[in-house]
Amino acid sequence: MKNTILLGLLLGACSLGQSQTVSTYAGKQYIGSGKFIGTANNPLLDDYYSNPYGICVDTAGYIWLTDQHNVIILDGATSRQRGGYTLDPTEPGAIGRYRATGTQSNFNNPRGIFINPKTNSVYICDTDNGQIRSGTGFVNSSNPSLWDGLSKSNPDDDNAYAGKYTFLGDFLDGAKNAAYFSSPEDMVITSDGTAYVADYGNDCIRKISGNTVSTYAGKGLSTGFADGVGGNARFYAPAGICLEGTTNLLVADRNNGKIRRINLTTAQVTTVVGGLVSPSDVVSVDGLIFIADDYAIKVWDGTKLRLYAGKPGVSDFVDGNDSSARFGELGLMCYRSKDKSIYICDRENNVVRRIPIIQAAIPNFTCNNTMPTVGQTVKLTNKSVFFNSVLWNITPSSYTIQGGGKLTDTALYVTFNATGSYSVTLTAINASGSVPLTRTNYINVSTNSSAKPDVNFVAIKTNLLLADTAKLIDMSANTPNKWDWVITPRKLTYVGGTDSTSQFPKVKFAANGVYTVKLTATNSNGNGSLTKTGYIIVAASGLFDKPAVHFNVYPNPTQGLIFLPAFLKNETVSIVGADGKVVNRLITGNTLDISDLTDGVYVIKYASATGLNSATRIVKIH
Repeated sequence: MKNTILLGLLLGACSLGQSQTVSTYAGKQYIGSGKFIGTANNPLLDDYYSNPYGICVDTAGYIWLTDQHNVIILDGATSRQRGGYTLDPTEPGAIGRYRATGTQSNFNNPRGIFINPKTNSVYICDTDNGQIRSGTGFVNSSNPSLWDGLSKSNPDDDNAYAGKYTFLGDFLDGAKNAAYFSSPEDMVITSDGTAYVADYGNDCIRKISGNTVSTYAGKGLSTGFADGVGGNARFYAPAGICLEGTTNLLVADRNNGKIRRINLTTAQVTTVVGGLVSPSDVVSVDGLIFIADDYAIKVWDGTKLRLYAGKPGVSDFVDGNDSSARFGELGLMCYRSKDKSIYICDRENNVVRRIPIIQAAIPNFTCNNTMPTVGQTVKLTNKSVFFNSVLWNITPSSYTIQGGGKLTDTALYVTFNATGSYSVTLTAINASGSVPLTRTNYINVSTNSSAKPDVNFVAIKTNLLLADTAKLIDMSANTPNKWDWVITPRKLTYVGGTDSTSQFPKVKFAANGVYTVKLTATNSNGNGSLTKTGYIIVAASGLFDKPAVHFNVYPNPTQGLIFLPAFLKNETVSIVGADGKVVNRLITGNTLDISDLTDGVYVIKYASATGLNSATRIVKIH
């Protein structure tokens, strides 16, 4: 149910800012349960929730929420119901397990929720039904989610993703449709599609792989505490679960008051954090472990546990900075990398709270060539993390920034005008302050008077719209003094006082298409050349928009025949040209022939029956 980011060698360098502001992100605060508005779409801060518990972020950055008997998506400033009962959640007709579209479906105390990172499908621990349910991801507000479950017309037809319905809970491994869970609390899905479930009532971690449910760690119906491998370990009411990178699971072992780690290769269970009261959830963010425990958020940095927000033992509702904030009883939480924030269900206050993670910036940068010749252009690239802005400083000042760049850009193209050693400082800046990194004598500039040019060049942008200007940067070594650019097809104009003999020309294109660029550079020792075929793509507006789900095709570029993924076998796709024209084509098997289309850039789009949009870009060449 939560996203995890690890930064490898940078983990030990992370430090937190001094003040984290807790705010109410969604819901109108009240104590109790059963309030409702009765309509599907409401302003985020004016909607009433009833015991919100599970929360996660999908691949597009939308936040999903499980309520007492509902599934909700937080879409910008709007709270939209995607499934479950829309009226008073305390009414007898509110609970159920029917499969249906949108709010025609129903649930019984859904808790943990997770988005498959590859398919964007939604999976829910339907806790009091003892099942794992699945639904289609969010496309837009006009396409409600389709949820699996029990057929309304056939009581023997239950196609829930996993688990056989049981009112009181039970324990049984086996086929997905025959296995039993007891109050499944939370779940995650790894990149290979394997699901891991915190089976709260059975005191163990279950695994769903293919069509089989098995016990991965702990022993079903066996409460206790023990580290060990697989079935030798013991848990007591495991609640929240999260992925720690790609190699481990973290589990909030609620009644043991501990955070446990499970190695996904060996199934070895170890204890990471102890001394907790009643942890409901855990998330791993950049090497730090955040824990929801006893009306507070705590953080473990690998050596020390400390308070992050709220006050242990004190239940209230107060927005504010770190320890001045107050929470009620907490449910599950997630991390959204888009705004570097934790979102947590304050179930007692019936709201969702937001806590930004302000970490000290970690500056880092690279250079593509630290030993250039005089007049050669190099690229400095910012590789910092946790930054809002950067500032470069280069000494001595015998250099020129190309392409209209500024010292506040994240990437700089710099030409050095004299021999010598140059020091570079990058200062990474965010709300917690600024942190500089200096590399003394980092770039060493020399001359090479006996060699002809070693030609290289880049375009600052290679995907352009007709309104854009292409900025070409000569990066050739050995100090050329003459340049000859050839761009084909020749549907272009040089602008900004430049022409085809300029070292750094600027170009406006007159037509959509795919352009090849060749540079010949000359000095007194001779010349060299470099050609980049199909290097610049000029297209209509919207053609470079990121698709909802991207898929790969090959070869790309192609002369005509392309191979597509298996899920597109014998499907119909739309092919959108750079001029905006659309051609619909049926895929034969998993191949598509576009040899009849003119050379250029195209987008291949596919919309599934469930409304999931997929797309990719393809370049057609002769």
